[in-house]
Amino acid sequence: MSVRPAPSTSPSERGFTLIEIAIGMSVLGLGVVMALQVFGGSMRLARNASRMTEAVVHAKALMDSVLWAPELGESITHGEIGNGFRWQRTIRNAGIEDGAAEDQTDVRLAVVSVTVEWDEPNGVKAYTVGTMRVVPNYGE
Repeated sequence: MSVRPAPSTSPSERGFTLIEIAIGMSVLGLGVVMALQVFGGSMRLARNASRMTEAVVHAKALMDSVLWAPELGESITHGEIGNGFRWQRTIRNAGIEDGAAEDQTDVRLAVVSVTVEWDEPNGVKAYTVGTMRVVPNYGE
């Protein structure tokens, strides 16, 4: 008659219990949820940065188009650009509060500002750029 040895029950050969597996799965699940939240936040930041960059490009293009004009008269113009952007361009004569001299000679300063707005889920965002330009003074 042959005798079989008893199965080994040393701690190094034991398997995982059901509670250990459940705890491990819950820790893994928490890690996945946290990684997805970080990924979602970074996607939102990337979208906001992209929209801001697009607004800056539009504002610069609108500013450049008026700076190349031979004459600048006082005006307020506005319009819409595709993809949900709105703009307003203001041209006005510079005053003393802008640093212009009170007695302007044959040239004067014009203040040009461009604002581009767009809607975000948490409200309206805007980007404004402004500059001054020397223009002929025709005694207006």
